[in-house]
Amino acid sequence: MLHDVPLSPTDILPVDAAMRLAGDDRDTCEAEGASVVVGNDAMVIITDPQDSIGISGVWNSRRFRLHGPFVEDAAVRSVGHLPGSPHWSWATERGARQIHLFARLPEGCFYLGAGKPVQGEYRDGVMLSAELAIDPELTGEVLARVRPVREPDALPELAWLANIKDDPTAALQDFVSGWIPETAEDLGDFLPHQWDIPAPLAGFFRLARKRPVLLGRQNFITRPDEWAEGERGLVAFGHENQGSFDWLFDPAQADPDVWFHDLDGERLSREHEPMSGFLLQFSLFEAMVSAHYFAYSPKLSAEQTAKVTAALTPMPWKPWRWPNDSQRFFVAPGLIAAVTQEGNETFSFQAAAFHRSVLRPLGELGVPWRRFDG
Repeated sequence: MLHDVPLSPTDILPVDAAMRLAGDDRDTCEAEGASVVVGNDAMVIITDPQDSIGISGVWNSRRFRLHGPFVEDAAVRSVGHLPGSPHWSWATERGARQIHLFARLPEGCFYLGAGKPVQGEYRDGVMLSAELAIDPELTGEVLARVRPVREPDALPELAWLANIKDDPTAALQDFVSGWIPETAEDLGDFLPHQWDIPAPLAGFFRLARKRPVLLGRQNFITRPDEWAEGERGLVAFGHENQGSFDWLFDPAQADPDVWFHDLDGERLSREHEPMSGFLLQFSLFEAMVSAHYFAYSPKLSAEQTAKVTAALTPMPWKPWRWPNDSQRFFVAPGLIAAVTQEGNETFSFQAAAFHRSVLRPLGELGVPWRRFDG
């Protein structure tokens, strides 16, 4: 190593000294938001302080995101082998160079720590992106310097709550309009096939036509031509991503009951809300898991759970059936949260934010976070 002593987080180097850490035979490329230098000894990534989606840089105290594309040579030299090679593995990182992470500050290149490959996206032999663990984890003070929080232009408000009881279909439309923008993609009409489409589901499909994500990322609502007859003559119209359960409805009803069908235990349980309310619950959950910014803790006490939900508005629903008949939703402007009971006195909590700044108040509560993007 050309540096006289081992690097420590918060060390500051001139740009040329940071780049020389890569060693001889260096290749340099510019990624979106970062300079990447790959040499015989190491990979050096120098990024600008930023708070944007889709740009390389620090994501939270534990993760760094790199956005390409990177041609095969840079990808192979950074992680050792491309996917498809019998030697390739994110876990073992065989042949991978050491990765040094820096932030470009006015006083020089601020050393963040080592980058450990966690996952990546490849297509046609090109590395499109990679997620790296930052070792050691950044302190809050350092995170504020290298990923300063910017204020949002606007946040989705909670006006849709006014219709949640009397007109959940209208509430769904208002919620979706605030949280999920239309895209250029058009899924076309969702036409009846073997069964008529209940009115609440027809409204949902109209919203999903230019919002494909509304059909699900974790669980899915399927198109009418994919529906099938299930238990007791009910129609299967949705499913879990790994096929462990289906959702079914009674085609004879206008706002039909929705049934949760556990395919492992063959258990059939009616959801607490009819189709109109269920679709709002489904959309709320899918918007939460599809968001960019998260706070997650898998094991909170009742007291800690009360603390993280104190400033949030509880949804006036009985618990959602998935995953264990205990999931309760909470909302705030630009935020959706869910609490699930994991044991007699323990709860998991996850929150998703429309904008990173919305999570900041949760970070001040002193609870243990497994992931925190604020």
